[in-house]
Amino acid sequence: MKYKKFSRNDSPKFEICTLIISLIFVIILPYLVEAGNNNNKIRGNMFYVQVLNYAMPAVKATSFSEDDMAESSFLSNSFPLNIFNINTRNPLSILGKEAAFLGINTSSEINNSNIDEFKLDNKQIAKNGDNSNLSRGNNSNSPADKVSVFDPSLKRKMNKEKPDVLIYHTHTTESYKPGDPNSFDDTQNVVSVGDKLISELNKYGISGINDRTVHDAEAYNRSYDRSAITLGKYLKKYGDFKLIIDIHRDSIEDKNAVTMNINGESIANYMMVMSRNNPHFSKNMALANQILQVSNQLYPGFAKGVLYYNHGIRNFNQGMSNNAILIEVGSDINTTTEAQASMKYLARIIAQVIK
Repeated sequence: MKYKKFSRNDSPKFEICTLIISLIFVIILPYLVEAGNNNNKIRGNMFYVQVLNYAMPAVKATSFSEDDMAESSFLSNSFPLNIFNINTRNPLSILGKEAAFLGINTSSEINNSNIDEFKLDNKQIAKNGDNSNLSRGNNSNSPADKVSVFDPSLKRKMNKEKPDVLIYHTHTTESYKPGDPNSFDDTQNVVSVGDKLISELNKYGISGINDRTVHDAEAYNRSYDRSAITLGKYLKKYGDFKLIIDIHRDSIEDKNAVTMNINGESIANYMMVMSRNNPHFSKNMALANQILQVSNQLYPGFAKGVLYYNHGIRNFNQGMSNNAILIEVGSDINTTTEAQASMKYLARIIAQVIK
């Protein structure tokens, strides 16, 4: 069927058609969201919100903020929709299919759906920021490559009274294969990655805490509010740390983009995420840049770079410390073994930076 192209004189028809389409989405999309993974119902609702924001802008202006949409991850099985070139992460791809006469061009969004960026909504990305340092290239380390891991010259006497490093997890249930993408099992989720990093840091005499508090189980969009309380308790007790890491994992489908081989072992890459508009940004970035510099010297390709946001939810709590960073370790396509294996390399990097 060939659609009629509307002119300005047809504006009433245009508005009626737009309203009808919006109502259709209001009725059917909750069922689509309900069909998602039970562990992700809270996040799934945000996909519905995004469609409403595109179809009914007034809703966005009165009910939802961009921060509410950050870190939404609709993790239902989208394979049937992908057959029809519909991207659940991009509501415009649906509107473009259903209302071709609107002239919506979504091809660039669809073609970039697998870019290995942090999974916050793209509207949160710094509009004038430079994210060109993100590495999306190949991880070319071959199994034959041999690089050093532990450096005994970096070892020092541990101070058990004052921890050097604090690790916590805003999205505590983020997990890896072979299990569910979200799990309370601390042997499979990001908590296990924090445990492994602390264990490796201890070998250098660096003391640390890996907080296991679950922050994302009840109200996903309030996760940063909850983790800010956790972080605040540690800062009140110990003062600032030499390094504070909020460990997450990414959510992309291209495993090659988040995995590399070092010393014949498959490991997960990592990426840092930083919020520009927080009072400690310059000091946060000075530390992040040191980590990147050492990482690139020792293990080229291991770090995927830094993704900058103007704000992010609560500035990712980075405004609470001079030494706070957020690190994404691998993706839900990685195994727990791969994510944990990368920690001995990250510990080597951190040990050199702290010294």
